[in-house]
This record gives sequence, C-alpha cells and structure tokens, in this order.
Amino acid sequence: APRRRSPVRFDAAPARTEHRAGWNVVLDYESDRSAADVLRQAGLVDLSHRARWDAQNRDVGTLRPFGLEVPGTPGEVAVRDGLMINRMNGTQASIWHVGPGTAPDMPDGPHYTDTTDSHCWLALLGACVPEVLESGTDLDLFDPARARPFLTQGPVLHVPCQIVTWRDDAVLLAFSRGYGQTFVEALLESGRHAGLHPAGEPVFTDWIHALKS
Repeated sequence: APRRRSPVRFDAAPARTEHRAGWNVVLDYESDRSAADVLRQAGLVDLSHRARWDAQNRDVGTLRPFGLEVPGTPGEVAVRDGLMINRMNGTQASIWHVGPGTAPDMPDGPHYTDTTDSHCWLALLGACVPEVLESGTDLDLFDPARARPFLTQGPVLHVPCQIVTWRDDAVLLAFSRGYGQTFVEALLESGRHAGLHPAGEPVFTDWIHALKS
C-alpha cells in the first residue's frame, strides 16, 4: 500500500505500532497509563487513519449510504453498524467509521467523497473531557437538553471543527489536516491541568466495545 501519514505526531515515544493500509498506527506509547487511568482523566487518540466520507446531494436526506438513513435534521447523529452519520446541513452529511474491523468500501455514485486523507480526526475520552474543552471553546458542547450523540460545528482553539458529543466523556473532532499538529500541541498544553495525555487507538476501540456490551 502507498505510504500515508497522519497529520499529527504526539510528543510521546510509541511502544507498539501496526501498519495498516499504508498508515503507521500507534497502539501504545511508552508513557501510557492504564486505560482505566486514562478514562479517569482524559486521553487524546489520533483516529486520522480511519475512513471518512462526505455525502452531498441537494436533498441529502434521500441518500442511503451503506443502506443507512441520513438523520433528518442538521445536528443529528446516527450510529449503526460501526458507522456514524452526521447531518451537517440541508445538502451534506459526514460519515465516519467508528466500529471495529475493516471499513467498508466507499459507496458507488457521484454523491460521495473520500475525506480520509484531507482531515485530522481525534477522539477525546475520559471523565475530564468537558474540563479540557471548556478551556478551548465557547461552544456549548454538553447541553443537557440535547440527546446524545449530537453534532456541533464551530471553532475549537480557533480552528473550524465538526464536533460530535457522543457522551459527556467521549467527543470526536474533525478538521482540516493542515491545522493538525498545531492543534494537538495547543490542546495538550491547554488540557494538561485536567490530565490530558496522548493515548493509543485501543483505548478508543476498547471504549467502543464496552459501549456495545
């Protein structure tokens, strides 16, 4: 496979990596705490190697990507069969592969664009995630009146983002890859008081398994 490169590199030494479809995926860092310790505070996981697509149509709600319905209202999020579909506006939805296993192939048709290599995608997991984000944005990402998960679009650390509040201890962020390295350095610095540290991908995949069980 062609060599593909994440837009971010954490200031931590990888202890275990895996080559996957041209990506070098970090599974563990030498400085890793246990997953339980990460979730008691906050962990930052690079998911940029995971598949993402945009769906665009003048009435995007009529599309059925992977046989799944697009949520009917902007800001709504659906999770099914390892895929997360975020309704962005009247004409656009984003689709993220959050589940275990290999991502499906991009659907056929002119409505879909592979955005995997054009975005940085991060997961924030742990009890201190709200504390981490409140220092980086004025957006209300934890509105108790909104059913989880939900999508917010706006700036975090002055970078335009798609932000999915999956739960109060789990937030996913996607943004243009050109901001990636500066963004993670600033986020780790601003979240250090809340115990934010880099974490390997299994922290995210184990969280997904626990969510489903």
